[in-house]
Amino acid sequence: MHKIVPHNRLTFGDAECDAVLRVVRSGQWAQGPRVEELENTLAQMAGVKHAVCVASGLAALRLSLGALKVRAGDSVLVPAYSCVALANSAMACGAAPVPVDIEGAFWTLDPKSCVQLASASTRAAIAVNTFGAPADVEGISVPIIEDCAHAFGITVAGKNFGSRSTVGVLSFYATKLIGGGEGGAVLTNSSEIASFVKGSRDYGDQPADAHRMNDKMNELEAALVLSQLKRLPEMITARAEIAERYVDRLADAEKNHIFRLPARSTERIWYRFAVEMLCVPAEKVVRDLLSLGIHAAIPVTDWRPAGSPAARNADRAYRSLVSLPLYPTLTQEEQDAVVNAFLKLCEGYARA
Repeated sequence: MHKIVPHNRLTFGDAECDAVLRVVRSGQWAQGPRVEELENTLAQMAGVKHAVCVASGLAALRLSLGALKVRAGDSVLVPAYSCVALANSAMACGAAPVPVDIEGAFWTLDPKSCVQLASASTRAAIAVNTFGAPADVEGISVPIIEDCAHAFGITVAGKNFGSRSTVGVLSFYATKLIGGGEGGAVLTNSSEIASFVKGSRDYGDQPADAHRMNDKMNELEAALVLSQLKRLPEMITARAEIAERYVDRLADAEKNHIFRLPARSTERIWYRFAVEMLCVPAEKVVRDLLSLGIHAAIPVTDWRPAGSPAARNADRAYRSLVSLPLYPTLTQEEQDAVVNAFLKLCEGYARA
């Protein structure tokens, strides 16, 4: 039986454990000073005036749409290749999510497709920095929410992730770039948007409202995220080093046209290392890798309803992308195991 290399593994140490223990001993577990500290830190890192912490990335999306006055009967443009949370956030506001095609290099939202599918009912668009690559947020006429769950902490074309559009959102789910177990945040320069999110994240002592739920972050999550932010630069560097090693080891085999390596850029974070399979379905590759002790993954599940607009690149991504293990605690031995197993499979596919 092979020792399984997991697709993801948490990065933490004594700092995270000590931070949580201090909160437990403080007796203040609900939203309090650690959350406020985190909000100040995130605003400074993103280069925006306001950061508001909430209970999850989905809450950040939903409350951002609410702040943009998205209502029943409206529509929201979302990448056709993206987490279902984006569609859910629009539907929670009574709006219709409109799946928009992605571009075929970095798998991010295609602005030209946005222009084609925008209508009189379109009130907002959500652009995801997919797998850590910056989405193109130019040329879209409606307010944009930049989803930074995959990429935060660096500058792109002179602007920080999270500050490149009307609103930026973060998710601190355990396996995201910055892990806090759960939690999220809204980033903005708009006092009006920040005020709406702050007033809507807590139903307490306010009039009854179907859209006002319990969307607060707690002190334990905030303490974890603050600790993770301190080690974020080293985690980003470690991810980049592993990605570079993968590219070096796989570059020659790419010439056999069995797979395509991820597009490279100096302005990206290596949150995922997603290879495109050119002649073998992604599902088969994931199964075959698992038989060799490597837990790869199909990174996104297709949520689109029947009759959705045609999206050629999104179809291609769902069919062909395989995410190989890449995270800061991946050892060199594990990296070698991933590469060797993948190359062995590709050699077999080439002979078939």
